[in-house]
Amino acid sequence: MTTTRRLEVKMQRPNAIFESWLEKWLEDAERKGNRSKYKLREALDALRMYPLPLSSGRECAILRGFGSTLCNLIDEEMRLQASKATTINLNSSMYEQDVQQVVETVKKARSKNSAQAKEKAPKLTKKQQKAIEEEEQRVKQVTMSAGSFRIVLIVDTQETSGKNKRTLDQTRGYLESLHVEYEVRRLTVGDFLWIARNADGDELVLPYIVERKRMDDLASSIRDGRFSEQKHRLKQSGIQHVIYLVEDYGDNEHLGLPLENLQQALSNTLIQSNFAIQRTENHRRSMMYLQGMSQMLIRLYKDKVLLSCDKEDLQPSNPTQRMVGLLKFKSLYEDSARNALLTVREVFVQQLLQLHSLSLEKSLAIVELYSTPRCLMDAYDNCGSITEARNLLASIRCGQLERPLGEKISHTIYDFYRSVF
Repeated sequence: MTTTRRLEVKMQRPNAIFESWLEKWLEDAERKGNRSKYKLREALDALRMYPLPLSSGRECAILRGFGSTLCNLIDEEMRLQASKATTINLNSSMYEQDVQQVVETVKKARSKNSAQAKEKAPKLTKKQQKAIEEEEQRVKQVTMSAGSFRIVLIVDTQETSGKNKRTLDQTRGYLESLHVEYEVRRLTVGDFLWIARNADGDELVLPYIVERKRMDDLASSIRDGRFSEQKHRLKQSGIQHVIYLVEDYGDNEHLGLPLENLQQALSNTLIQSNFAIQRTENHRRSMMYLQGMSQMLIRLYKDKVLLSCDKEDLQPSNPTQRMVGLLKFKSLYEDSARNALLTVREVFVQQLLQLHSLSLEKSLAIVELYSTPRCLMDAYDNCGSITEARNLLASIRCGQLERPLGEKISHTIYDFYRSVF
């Protein structure tokens, strides 16, 4: 009986023309010692890994390393090439070369003894195999064509762990009664978000994340500093649309803080942090809001092509875009983990947030001038007197109204960092 083996031919360089241009520009930059060589090398690596053909520099913007300057340069080169009558279709010729190369590779592989090849291959430990698989997943370029994925609401485990284990968990119960497709898992930032998942199990995070607060919890988080920290971490997540879902607590009495203070905190969050605020009467209404969001996102993304990209390459989402770059869920999880390695600057911001009257905006304004505690200590040392040092930060301006921090806050920070305990 004759066995027929299927030979799959895959185009190895779908963007060969663009690659050749980047290779030339990279060679020139390296020869001249220009700093642009780092971005060009990064962009070239991303382009080589991308599996679909791109038709313009503008479309390249979804890939890592492609800023507006490089995209415009590609479009300009395309216009120059189009004006030449003798332009050769490199993509076509390189496609034929790739096909021939694949065929020759298969022929050579068949001529070898598979048993000998297996015997010569080094044996890896389970730990090494796992590390290789994780690295492959990390750098893997994920592409989801329109209609090839499902959108699922992800619910943080803390949202489904009721205090009384004998009662039905309300969040689960409401979502199931509303026929919302959801999963419960640990989130390192936010309480709810949405992912797109394909048949291979790849997961990309849609640019919407929800932080749910009941009014009494909002008051508690403001008192202990969690509110400012959470806003900072949500801002750093890379997710464009952050939504605060705020539930009433009965008649909003006995909250621990005056109601006016909580309303002011929400107004600051809306105006200064540019987060959306959604008020609801109770838990069920909050789940109905999430149901509506799920339905809206399914309609919005059903005809789009989704592509994985790094956080620094994310572009603002636009409903009219056909191709959308998104974070991988695992990348978001690891990057936002509370125990992730923080920079000294980030630790400094978190320290300042623990002090009374220090908001995120005020803390960031201080860190903009003095990026680490050491820089602030040196600035204090350079002051001519203690009075000058205590008032060092008073004139720093922050917020949309550019108001100064004032002497009270400046004195508080000086006493905190210069006092001997």
